[in-house]
Amino acid sequence: MKLTRRTGRWITASIGIACAAALASTATLAASAAPSALARPAAPACGSGSLTVWTGAQADGAAGHFGYQLEISNIGHHACSLQGYPGVSVLGGNGHQVGKPASRIMGLGTPNVVIPAGGTAHVVLIVADTGIACPNSRVNGSEIKVFAPGAFHANRNSFSASVCKHRVSLQVDAVHPGAGIPGFSGS
Repeated sequence: MKLTRRTGRWITASIGIACAAALASTATLAASAAPSALARPAAPACGSGSLTVWTGAQADGAAGHFGYQLEISNIGHHACSLQGYPGVSVLGGNGHQVGKPASRIMGLGTPNVVIPAGGTAHVVLIVADTGIACPNSRVNGSEIKVFAPGAFHANRNSFSASVCKHRVSLQVDAVHPGAGIPGFSGS
């Protein structure tokens, strides 16, 4: 087939119009997404005084460890945000730390989690089975001490656990949105 000059211009114009339409729709999508992202102001970081930390029931043990949900509730009057990993350690009956503090479970990053007033976020705490990990050097704890990410004051709660005396036997992941307990809304 032989293309004439007129057909060539028509094909070039058609391709140009198609590209312009594709670029225009992409620009429209980008422009419509940008204002909504800018219209949502970031919530301020949660202060220690507006948070309370509590533990959910122990999950089933598996492969030498037990899992717990640590719930972080916003008891303040305004939404606030958390990002990162909490500091977690176990305390003995005298109020002093026993064992090593929790190490971090590295995963999919640390999202900025906005907790509405009265809402709850959570982290997963893994406690090693000390009967397997350190049967001859375990110590018992009666409280858990949790520093929410960025907080300078800790929350303390009753928490019965056995930890290794001289090695890390706790692991914690980053803050996740919502309560970690199925069926609990956190509001």
